[in-house]
Amino acid sequence: MVDIACLLESERRMVEEALDRCLPLEGEYPPRIHEAIRYSALNGGKRIRPILTLAATRALGLDATRVVKAACALEFIHCCSLVLDDLPSMDDASVRRGKPTTHRVFGIATAILAADALLMHAFKLVADNGVETGADGPTVARAIRDVATAVGSYGMVGGQHVDLEAAKQDAIDPATLDYIQSRKTGALFVASATIGGTLWGTGEERLAPLADYSRHLGLAYQIVDDLLDVEGDVGTVGKDVHQDADKGSFVTVHGLEGAREAARNLGSLAKAALDEFEGDPETLGQIVDFCLSRTC
Repeated sequence: MVDIACLLESERRMVEEALDRCLPLEGEYPPRIHEAIRYSALNGGKRIRPILTLAATRALGLDATRVVKAACALEFIHCCSLVLDDLPSMDDASVRRGKPTTHRVFGIATAILAADALLMHAFKLVADNGVETGADGPTVARAIRDVATAVGSYGMVGGQHVDLEAAKQDAIDPATLDYIQSRKTGALFVASATIGGTLWGTGEERLAPLADYSRHLGLAYQIVDDLLDVEGDVGTVGKDVHQDADKGSFVTVHGLEGAREAARNLGSLAKAALDEFEGDPETLGQIVDFCLSRTC
């Protein structure tokens, strides 16, 4: 059996090096915006989304080393979302990954521009990666379509909007909460798990179990985040905690034990989806256990 903690740490270090290579050089003109971009993207993190891209690609029996740029693209999108989430108009956070948030260091305007640049750079990387895998035009277009859908109003942006709207209400119902988190977190997990196979030309039918797996995993991952917001501390978690006390989360809606049970059930559903998967599911199953037991 694979030592998943060691594997993920090794993968994280490899992803960190790849992210660095894929960004503008330090000091490259215009230096201030490039400094902010690098600060936002290289400021630590678990890198679970690009790691998921690589693990899922390997599980399909494909060469994961050829889709590293696509894996980095998904992480850049995630980093973009964090910069925007932390702004005063959103969560007004002061700490992210154990360091001051981007807008606290560089100012709001530069933080927004850095987020915009990360998003555009991500789409460039997906296109570049398509060339490197020898993908034809329709295949690259399919990959870009999937990522754009995960990011836009049917995905992250839509989930964030409904989250902001729900914060104005006295209470949030479970269906709305599921909608928010399946878009804010789950959509990018699905894109992460399937983009490698997509760029290699894998059919949607074969990717469907991976999509189901990652959809459940993403929601379970978010529930653990909600639990850490209540039970963690900023030194361990690396970001502001108790941010969700006055808005909808799985803990505020279902309680601590209800949230824990929901995370366990979703983890079981993620593993069950792998029963239909035509590939090697071992590492993907272990990633579920790791995500459910994490403390940061």
